Amino acid sequence: MDEVTLDQEEAFRRDGFVAIGPLLGADELRQLRAAHEELLVRWAADCDVTVEEYTRVVSQWTGLWREHRAFATHLHHPVLARIARRLLKADRLRLFHDHLISKPPRHSSTIPWHQDYPYWPVDRPRALSCWLALDDATADAGALVFMPGAQQEGEQPPVDFLRSNKDWGERIHASRAVPVTAGTCVFHSCLSWHMSPPNATDRPRRALIVIYMDADNRWDPDHSGWHPMNAHVTVPRGERFNDDQFPLIALADPEVRS
Repeated sequence: MDEVTLDQEEAFRRDGFVAIGPLLGADELRQLRAAHEELLVRWAADCDVTVEEYTRVVSQWTGLWREHRAFATHLHHPVLARIARRLLKADRLRLFHDHLISKPPRHSSTIPWHQDYPYWPVDRPRALSCWLALDDATADAGALVFMPGAQQEGEQPPVDFLRSNKDWGERIHASRAVPVTAGTCVFHSCLSWHMSPPNATDRPRRALIVIYMDADNRWDPDHSGWHPMNAHVTVPRGERFNDDQFPLIALADPEVRS
């Protein structure tokens, strides 16, 4: 049976996002949560603070696949990778980066409306995010909110996350919250417009995001010279990203639906 249906593919192209799942089971989620908690203990100790103090200040971590085997394995999750490649219609996939975003219970803020691609040193918007809910992401816990179809309007200048005042006018009524259960993945275009409100519940809201891109994408530091991933690039500008820090994604199924 197909892991992604034609209707889901159509929704992704029309709206810029699609929620599929649950795609991960309880054991897989437990392993990823435990890996993150293990890393938190290490990182908090490095800062000489408690985990509680550390997580009140730090709520996003990038490059987890370099830090723990569970996250390195997750990059090549066969189901997620096949869906990503099918939605991108790419022959091969490469990792741009992974990151984990946490909205602690009653201690988080709004992530304003934005597109991802304007912040990336990548030559073209041939990429998507696989946003995996590690916890139930209900509307009041900070579920993603999208503006359907806005990705079709192309790239816009990056927004200031501290002073963003994106005004959709009456169009705001078309925005769509996407609450999901743990283990469900929201695949969204790098050009989709999205935001998330604070977590107003007493439960954690953690999401593990893997950014898959077309393996033929090239490094373009002029597109985003400040992005932290620039420090990991060892190829000349205009070349494909280096495999050691931007690994190719192993896939079992060689076919891509056209």
